Amino acid sequence: MTAGSLGILARSQTPAPGAAYKFQEIKPGIYSAIGTGTLNVGSNSAVIVNQDDVLIVDSHITPEAARVMLREIKAITDKPVKFLVNTHFHFDHTDGNQVFGPEVLIFGHEFTRKKLAGDFLNEPIFVNSLAGIPRQIETLQGQIASDQDPSVKARHEQQLKVTQAYQEQVKEVRPVPPNVSFPASMELTRGGREIRLLFLGRGHTGGDIVVYLPKERVVASGDLLVNGIANLVDGYVNDWPDALDKLGALDFDDVIPGHGEPFKGKEKIGFFQSYLRDLWQQANKLHDEGVSPEEAAKRIDMSSHKPHFPLVGPVNPVAVARIYAVIEGRADENMR
Repeated sequence: MTAGSLGILARSQTPAPGAAYKFQEIKPGIYSAIGTGTLNVGSNSAVIVNQDDVLIVDSHITPEAARVMLREIKAITDKPVKFLVNTHFHFDHTDGNQVFGPEVLIFGHEFTRKKLAGDFLNEPIFVNSLAGIPRQIETLQGQIASDQDPSVKARHEQQLKVTQAYQEQVKEVRPVPPNVSFPASMELTRGGREIRLLFLGRGHTGGDIVVYLPKERVVASGDLLVNGIANLVDGYVNDWPDALDKLGALDFDDVIPGHGEPFKGKEKIGFFQSYLRDLWQQANKLHDEGVSPEEAAKRIDMSSHKPHFPLVGPVNPVAVARIYAVIEGRADENMR
């Protein structure tokens, strides 16, 4: 089978029964990989098939999710995976790092390396995620017991199976930091393809990297820009809009986000900037008034953003506490 026919197959194929990933070809040799629901994969990947090798963006939520990814990409290429990029340090994007062998270069920002080389298993975002699993299982079991619709019951049973499997799979995690880190940007040339790894400023975390392919006009944005509202609990809501300005200055047509379906254009940048600026202004005012983060979360009203973010709801008190920490200069004190 020729490379061209592989590309046609990838654009038109549906996942095989039981497959964990759906691969969508965005441009020739550039794929989005999104979980199908048969396995908890946590985040999306971008798969970039070069002339002689493959670069993967983000390694998913467990070693098992990464192993399955490496197995299933053989449906689109038999070239070796030589490069992995961690867009940021969060567990749902990096807990598969350990299955990539020593021959694979893992790229990430210096901030990401420090986080993964530190006390990563005690990072609040990871610990809180694990703490919620028993409740998720209990809720699903209750739903299954009361479900009357067979199709709904089957969906909940599948979700329960995946959640229970994840509870076991996550026990295998051993954090592996990037073995190539940098403070600002790097550039790779693979065959005729230019791949830019860019730090545009603090946003979702202190070390977000986007992967930009200028010739193909594609950007893998990690969680700096997703198809919805990104998690804010490690964010710098004050700096994030400026980083998004720099993202918008890049010349691209297609976005492969860290979560959600790929999309085209830059429209979502402005919508999310508006959300972030509004949140920062409201939280700042309440902080100055001496309102607690918990009470502030109840008072902050983001409903005006529903036209662009239909699922918008109450702000997470943990996110407000993070904003307060940024205001007071306490964010990432353990990184100093």
